[in-house]
Amino acid sequence: MTTQDRVTRKVRYRLLGAGLSSLVSSLVLASPAAAQQAAAPTETQTEESTQAADDIVVTATRRSETVRDVPFNIQAISADTLEKTGATDIADFARTVPGLSFTDSGPRDGVKLVLRGLRTGSEAGLEPTTTVYVDEVPMDMPYRGTPLDLKLVDIERVEVLRGPQGTLFGGGAIGGTLRYISKKPDMTAIEGRVGAELSTTRHGGINYNVTGMINIPLADWVAVRADAGRFDNQGFIDNVRLGTSNINDDRTTSAHLAVLMKPVDKLDISLSYYRQQARYGDSYGQRESQPRYTADYYFPGDTRYTAQLANVTIGYDFGWANLTSSSSYVDERQRSSGDSTLGIRDIIFGSFLDPADIPEFTVITNRRAKSHSFAQEVRLVSSSDGPFNWILGGYYNTKRVHEDQEELVPVPFPGQAAFEQNIIGAELNDDKEYTYQSDTKTRQFAVFGELKYQVTSAWQISVGGRYFDVRSTGDFYSIDQWFGPNARDANGLGRTTPLPGEVSGGRYREKGSVWRFNTSYKFGKDGLVYVTVAQGFRPGGFNLTTPNTGIPPEGRQYASDDLISYELGGKFSLLRNRLYVSSALFRIDWSDIQTTVRTPLGFAYLGNAGQAVSQGVEIELNARDVALRGLSFSLGYGFTDAKLTETIAGIGFKDERMPLVPRHALSGMADYSTELAGDLKAGLAWLTTYTSGSYADFGRYKPVRDPVTGNPVAATAINRQYLPLDPYWLTNVSVRLESKSWSARLFIDNLFDARFKTSRQFQNTNSPYNAPDVSYNANRPRTIGLGLTKRF
Repeated sequence: MTTQDRVTRKVRYRLLGAGLSSLVSSLVLASPAAAQQAAAPTETQTEESTQAADDIVVTATRRSETVRDVPFNIQAISADTLEKTGATDIADFARTVPGLSFTDSGPRDGVKLVLRGLRTGSEAGLEPTTTVYVDEVPMDMPYRGTPLDLKLVDIERVEVLRGPQGTLFGGGAIGGTLRYISKKPDMTAIEGRVGAELSTTRHGGINYNVTGMINIPLADWVAVRADAGRFDNQGFIDNVRLGTSNINDDRTTSAHLAVLMKPVDKLDISLSYYRQQARYGDSYGQRESQPRYTADYYFPGDTRYTAQLANVTIGYDFGWANLTSSSSYVDERQRSSGDSTLGIRDIIFGSFLDPADIPEFTVITNRRAKSHSFAQEVRLVSSSDGPFNWILGGYYNTKRVHEDQEELVPVPFPGQAAFEQNIIGAELNDDKEYTYQSDTKTRQFAVFGELKYQVTSAWQISVGGRYFDVRSTGDFYSIDQWFGPNARDANGLGRTTPLPGEVSGGRYREKGSVWRFNTSYKFGKDGLVYVTVAQGFRPGGFNLTTPNTGIPPEGRQYASDDLISYELGGKFSLLRNRLYVSSALFRIDWSDIQTTVRTPLGFAYLGNAGQAVSQGVEIELNARDVALRGLSFSLGYGFTDAKLTETIAGIGFKDERMPLVPRHALSGMADYSTELAGDLKAGLAWLTTYTSGSYADFGRYKPVRDPVTGNPVAATAINRQYLPLDPYWLTNVSVRLESKSWSARLFIDNLFDARFKTSRQFQNTNSPYNAPDVSYNANRPRTIGLGLTKRF
């Protein structure tokens, strides 16, 4: 089925029916006229009020607009909010975003972000459904599979764009886009900041971070801004086998350099460079059969990860339009080693060997990987005062990912002689057990545009589209150095050169387009309602396979998935801009879903699996100086109902919920600030979030195909991955004392020491050494600390 056929089919889907009517009713009740009965603040209060949430200027539409003027559902988190809540990474603010769910696997393995429920499970190896940028640079790391967890040292704001953003931000942004906007160099003044933070984690040790920023104008046309930080977090998990403590520690060093030049009028040249280097210990993973905060690895884990992001952006104002050229280069490198005895010996070997034939060996896995990507975008944005405005652009991207992996078994091990004679049939005189190498290349070209027509001063209509051409190739080989053909030579040494049957290649190419329609109506300066219908598209790809992986021939390629999104929403500023309310109803019809399929041996490959729907509501409320001068508070609520709309063999039954997507998410933040003597101020911040329960996989049973008809039928086999994730509350609180030049902040993160699991996975072991178990990732326990900041 072509992309055009899918579009024709999906545009026939109905809108939200009764749900739309309920939103219209809520918008009417929240209109400025309905708010006239509320008490209005005085002029003095209005003048001294801090910046309201809807006054934040964003560039989500490639033009500078306030949040309340953007005609779709966008949330902006200001630098002030990030600072008051002590946010230093994605997980610190993601829970406050309605409609955004995520799996936090700890600093080593990263955060998987999902907007509006577009998720089918772990999705290892798939392109993300929610893309992440810092300024003009994409931060979705091709090898790691998660966005770079950029440290928030000098960030102006974070923008969250919900719904498909394929027109302006790429075909992969089917759920939405998250953008970090950094603070830009200032040509008017020298300024700087240094900060330090010391904290302690329950069951762990002492953590610290040190940060600094400086801005220097070098001339009246050029300025430099630089920031750096060192973040050292002790772990809280102990390895009882090796007798080591706090094994899941992490250390990160970040640096950012930005240069802004305006050599002539109307010309801006921006250069930026980010470097983030990290050392990680073991993962946050634990096993439910063991005491909490313990692990029993045979080998210590160690990961070294470096990411570099560079960008040159050139902008020129023609008067009638603004031309922008953005050139970005991203480089990531990873070197890791860690214990994989459970996964290799007890799960994989246990799947095809009798438990009595598995000796007590141990396995360590070493990986080396790197990726390089380059992106070039050129866009022209009109600046006409007339009714027509437009955007026209082109995009080019290349990326390459390379990985080497080896699995090593130290020799000798107990029972080796019998294993060699009865199972392997050869001597094992080195530690080589398995190795592979993969190399993939992807190239994408796209042209995009948007046309906006201002029908009246209040009513606008816009349409946009993007045409793309994606091509990818790959090479892969794997050598089973125990069970492969001629795996060992006469000296008992493992073969390192692949045979023809162990080499695989893949190719993929697809052309297509996405489109977007939006219309909005303004009620003066204080209200706006909008409707958006948009198509999302995520390119397909191929699986690199060999006989060792057990992937069937029909699994060599997987197709694109796509969707149609319908959204109705509104935004209103009330009480002289002191109260801001934003709400949206959405429905997403998702077809040809990309997901992860597993072979009987446990190897994962990528495929397509039927249709699903995600629908829900998102509400955001922000208030300042309404009930009490100096008090601001915000509430966010998201309801997401994501489920299959057809039964899919091997995956799930119709109406089953999408895994790892909570239905309800609630956040509440209150901040109170009051003046003391002189220029001193005191403040209190409280942040509470609630995440409802979800499941780690689809339902209790897995559907199979009827051998005659080929249709999915009911099955009685229990799905052991159908594991519940309990709901949880998480609360952070802090108090601060500040002046114009310094501030101090005392904080408690996870005030009530909530214990919850961010993921669970059944480990189907079949060996004498480990019974079947469930592994999970845990959250960080209560952390208490003090931070100091000096500005100059």
